[in-house]
Amino acid sequence: MPVRQHQAKPPRPRGRVAAALVVTLLAPLLLMLSTATPARAAESETKDPLAMTIDQLDTVGIDGRTKGRINLRGKVVNTTDEEWSGVKVYPFVGDTPITTSEELAEAAELPADALVGERIVTEETSATIPDLAPGESYSWSLTVPRKLLEISEPGVYWFGVHALGTTTPNAADGRARTFLPLVKQPKKKAKAQKVSLVVPLRRSVVYDADGSVDYLPGWTRDLREGGRLYRMLETGAEMPALTWAIDPAMIDAVRNLAQGNPGRNLSATDGEEPEESGSQSASPSTSALVPSPSASAESDEEPIDEEAEAARDAARTWLARLEDALAGHNLLALPYGDPDLSALATTDPDLLATAREQTAEVLAELGIKATAAVAPPTGYLDRAAVNLLEPDGVHLVSDRMFRGEAPVIADLDGSEMVVTSSAAAAGGPGPNDPIDAVSVRQRLAAEAALLRGTGKPLVAVLPDGWHPPQTADAFVTPWTKAPWISPSTLTEAMAGHSATPVTPDKLRYPRREMKAEIPAAQIDTANELIGAGELLQRVLTHNDEVAADITREALTSASYFARKGDTDSAVDALDQISAELSSITVSVPPKVILSSMKGGEFQVTLSNELDEPVTVRLDAITDESLRVATSEPVQLDANSKASFNLAASMLDTGTHTALIVVTDTKGNPLGAHASVPIRPSQVSGVIWWFVGTGCALLFAAIAVRLTRRIMKAKKARTSGEM
Repeated sequence: MPVRQHQAKPPRPRGRVAAALVVTLLAPLLLMLSTATPARAAESETKDPLAMTIDQLDTVGIDGRTKGRINLRGKVVNTTDEEWSGVKVYPFVGDTPITTSEELAEAAELPADALVGERIVTEETSATIPDLAPGESYSWSLTVPRKLLEISEPGVYWFGVHALGTTTPNAADGRARTFLPLVKQPKKKAKAQKVSLVVPLRRSVVYDADGSVDYLPGWTRDLREGGRLYRMLETGAEMPALTWAIDPAMIDAVRNLAQGNPGRNLSATDGEEPEESGSQSASPSTSALVPSPSASAESDEEPIDEEAEAARDAARTWLARLEDALAGHNLLALPYGDPDLSALATTDPDLLATAREQTAEVLAELGIKATAAVAPPTGYLDRAAVNLLEPDGVHLVSDRMFRGEAPVIADLDGSEMVVTSSAAAAGGPGPNDPIDAVSVRQRLAAEAALLRGTGKPLVAVLPDGWHPPQTADAFVTPWTKAPWISPSTLTEAMAGHSATPVTPDKLRYPRREMKAEIPAAQIDTANELIGAGELLQRVLTHNDEVAADITREALTSASYFARKGDTDSAVDALDQISAELSSITVSVPPKVILSSMKGGEFQVTLSNELDEPVTVRLDAITDESLRVATSEPVQLDANSKASFNLAASMLDTGTHTALIVVTDTKGNPLGAHASVPIRPSQVSGVIWWFVGTGCALLFAAIAVRLTRRIMKAKKARTSGEM
């Protein structure tokens, strides 16, 4: 018989009400002992000298039989500055079953050094670790005969491994833990537990000011073969009845990376520019998801740096795998950028409508058919956000959002929500990463086992950032072989369940959620950026796509990921676009003197410093005594100038200033302007006075001269007669 090395077991977790009462009664004592708390906390957070993981476990659960073997693999890493030798790895198993989801949740929160099971100490079930230098790792594997587990009661058990050094034969120097359910088949075979898994295909997307995707090394790491997002596709392609929840903003970002990560495109998109001689149309892409050869060729014409090249290659690899991963699965379409629904519902519901419109347009371009959906990462929606849910959409919320027992489907004033399991998505216990592949799968299996027989389906949205397995088969095969698990689509899982009406007072929206919402100022900036994009498109003569591109950039700045992520991207993009618009300038004379108050003209010069043709107008801001005519739309070639006259008129003789403003064709200012003082000529009246006086003197002189001649002639005739 194997030696079962006993370890003290923690008492059965108590209920939350009792725990709260104890904490309340002991509050004064806890306050007195507060000086000791930091030291104890630091001690409990001390890492094991040998860090261990369970990377593969060839079963999701066991039945009541004692036949068979359990195989598991993992790694051990020396986290100390000393060399370790003589280390052995042993499996352990708990002997008290966990029988409720509440107990399971409390167990998952136990400290990493809590003693939760007994080691199975035999040579056949142990593994010897060679000498480990500081920082060095080693892969181990164990095979545990089922008969050695000595458990028979249905429930969920602790299961894992301990690493023991020669100097510490009783205390674990390293440990890895997970849950292992035991599910018995009754005499009358019970129905398999319906389990519907939803995998969010979303990621933080941040754009640089020029419209290129930011943080390229992180994208490359996630997208390349073996990366987290690539392994997600590999696993999803093999999983039965999987549901993808897709954020089109992520796919857009990857497609941009696949084209070399160019900046915002201001060039012609309306097809009016003539093609270069000798050019040929490119053949269409085999898939709308993968950039066409023409797009790739254009991006390749300009050299790109090593970061962009690595990201491009990784993005193309990922996109080539995406179509197969989506095929045959249910697809849900999140609003573009996965915006913070509760924040938008309170501040700007129209922005949510814009996000939905962009999702519809992008998926139509890519040829993807999906059902409109929402799936907030935290699982919470406030009442205002619930009111904005689409009638025909699929809306996934957490069971934590409801007071008391959560329904399978909740109906609040006609808005239906599918309730998902927060416990299943929480992952496994420490000290391992709770969202690594094995931890997540075993928590799902454990929750499914405890739910079996209740008639309720298990719907789980996998946590963002979960770590898919290195090998899809190692994760999927044990899942599909469990006879008591029935992988189901959302439609299959909800079959036979009607919506349960709920009242607003049954909903929970924690204060921490309200504090975490993106601020109204950030939403205002996103709207300003959208407006700037529309203005830029109206100015660009031959571009009819840049507004949509900038709208999509703006929506990513209102995402759930923006709650704690980058908050300056929209501001930076707005500054750049404003600078581009302001580069269309106007120059005017230092001053203008009109020849008459009734009207005159003066010359202005428009300059376009952009590399693309633009169409603009000039408007004038004046007081009531000055009128300057608005120009007709003026088309300027790239990097060119044009001069023309503006008509002006005045109502008095004073000097007035006109502010000449560059606008789009609808009269919206672009930013550039120039002021010019204008006055009528003050010498015109004097000139006419001199002219009139001169004429009068001239006529008077002529009259005097004629008079003198007549008088002289008369005098001469009189003298002759005499």
